[in-house]
Amino acid sequence: MLKLQKNNQNVKIDFLHGRLKEKDITRVMEDFKNKKIDVLVATSIIENGLDLDNANTLIVDDATRLGLAQAYQLRGRIGRGANKAFAYFFYPKELKSVAKMRLDALKEANYLGAGYQIAMKDLELRGSGNILGKEQSGNINKIGLNLYCQMLNETVGQLKGKTA
Repeated sequence: MLKLQKNNQNVKIDFLHGRLKEKDITRVMEDFKNKKIDVLVATSIIENGLDLDNANTLIVDDATRLGLAQAYQLRGRIGRGANKAFAYFFYPKELKSVAKMRLDALKEANYLGAGYQIAMKDLELRGSGNILGKEQSGNINKIGLNLYCQMLNETVGQLKGKTA
């Protein structure tokens, strides 16, 4: 933990990132929750799971590196308490058109329940994907289409209560 002093007041700062051990992540989150930390500097690791009412300001450096859904998810981590929340998304002066569309969509989706609007805009911008195309990555490319379909079918059967 880092301590700074400004106007005769101590400001406690800590850091959170994905390379920390689980116990250290838990400790930092508990310290922030219990207000032992005033400022939490974090990577996008916080996009899932930060549910603290004292988190009221988000500053994102180079928001063009985030996808629309990820930026929306990050913004949703703040403002869960009684205090007014602020989100600042910094970006370069020159924006590619897709980055501008993502940031515009994020700006427009500033109401409770805007997740569906964000999902639809994200789908429009990124496309629906191509499970069988050459640009596909992941399990299909690693194991082949036939084996992938067989494994998928078995898993769906197990989830429906049918044993293979």
